Amino acid sequence: MSKRRVLLALAAVAVGVMASRALRQQDTAPVAAPAQTAFTVLAGSELRELEPGLVDAARAAGVTLRLSYAGTLDIVERINAGERFDAILPPNGAYPALALATPPVARDKLFYSRVAFGVKPATLAALGWDRRNPGWADIARAAGAGKIRYAMTNPASSNTGMSALFAVASAAAGKADDLRASEIDARMLTSFLAGQKLTAGSSGWLAEAYAKDPSAVDAMVNYEAVILRGNAALAPADRLTPVYPTDGVISADYPLMLLDGTRRADYDKLVAAWRAPAFQRDVAAAAFLRPVLPEVAPIAALPSAPVAELGFPNRLDVIDAVLTSYQADWRRPSTSIFVLDTSGSMEGARMDAMRAALKLLAGADASSASTRYARFQSRERVVLIAFSNNVSAPVRLGFDAAALDAGRQQLRAQADALVAHGGTAIFSAVLAAQEIAAAEQASDPDRFVSIVLLTDGENTAGIPFATFRERMAGRPVTRVFPILFGEASVDEMTQLAALTGGRVFDGRKAALGLVFKDIRGYQ
Repeated sequence: MSKRRVLLALAAVAVGVMASRALRQQDTAPVAAPAQTAFTVLAGSELRELEPGLVDAARAAGVTLRLSYAGTLDIVERINAGERFDAILPPNGAYPALALATPPVARDKLFYSRVAFGVKPATLAALGWDRRNPGWADIARAAGAGKIRYAMTNPASSNTGMSALFAVASAAAGKADDLRASEIDARMLTSFLAGQKLTAGSSGWLAEAYAKDPSAVDAMVNYEAVILRGNAALAPADRLTPVYPTDGVISADYPLMLLDGTRRADYDKLVAAWRAPAFQRDVAAAAFLRPVLPEVAPIAALPSAPVAELGFPNRLDVIDAVLTSYQADWRRPSTSIFVLDTSGSMEGARMDAMRAALKLLAGADASSASTRYARFQSRERVVLIAFSNNVSAPVRLGFDAAALDAGRQQLRAQADALVAHGGTAIFSAVLAAQEIAAAEQASDPDRFVSIVLLTDGENTAGIPFATFRERMAGRPVTRVFPILFGEASVDEMTQLAALTGGRVFDGRKAALGLVFKDIRGYQ
């Protein structure tokens, strides 16, 4: 802190003391100190693990910190929609700098993490990458030839997937920055994406899914920090070696971006606390993050060899063109099975919310980038299974490029046709969905297949959860993503997600449309 600022601060304290004395002379009754307003930050979801350290350092600096989490696109859209936060802390500041309607008041980078291609030892050796570092074109050829299977987040939902996709596109164009839409090599991107066997909307959840079943893939695109943190819990054969392609990677720079200029003093305290050598050396290093201070050396576990840095696209039209083509043309096709509670308790506002959420995925709202990317795209299949006391016959919808609008209109019509009545046969409906998923996977092994369950109550008809679990024993299981809604059983929904390798989403407070949009990152 400068000498002038110290003097000003001391003067302010003195004025406060004199004012307090004057008040006490007028009224001897005790006066409560004003409560400090928390400094609110909307941060990237992978920073959740760092929350205790961030909060402790903020408290020591005299700032009460309150953190919320979202994906990169959602961070921007929530701010542009008018949601109030004092600052944002995205993994990469490039996209927010382009897309925020109002530029940030200040911006300070806190630490770094490269987006790496983590590969198992046996796969490294088989491909010769333990002796020679590959380029992105080498990785794309291996993926296209079926020689490597990897996990990567959905680029339209998460920064790691987005950064990897743009790194491949930049490498294919032979450019480190200023990528243009006309320079995109669709064939190389399609070849690269052929190897993606696991998707997710969150870098953290992707790492957890890999840890639960490392046999599913040979590699994972993720932050080097997440890869190295995860290795500690893995067997040696499943530990991932971060590979940095020869043509370069895009790094996360974690900028704290101030939105509310009236909170500048608290912002400066946070920046000073989080950029302090002790924090960079201890807290950031414990999470395998690279320090922003040149005088603080990265920990030995982080590779020290120089790596080429690629620039994030500096044009919104390029970002939109790439993400739109990813969803519609380049990625592996998907089948999404929606198991929908139409029991009597869904009557009224709950049914209206479910209809609106389905219509959002049918393209009813295209006002923001994330809702456009969330719409069902060409080559996708959707199956709707409504249930009450009984499980209704599945309704199958296809989204062909030539009749995309017709498919979306049909989905909107199906949403309007849903009627609430009867009881709740949750697990009979999920069992029927699993059987459809197995048939989809058998007929087209290249598809992403997932099941979304929306229920507002507990199981009152059909088979119980214990029977469902018995019937799934020893069989291939498709991931189920249950949505907590109304009075749904938290315990059973959590067990169902764990049994199938899925994830629970909470629709009790957030708008159901936002939850459905979130889930699209996992399909």
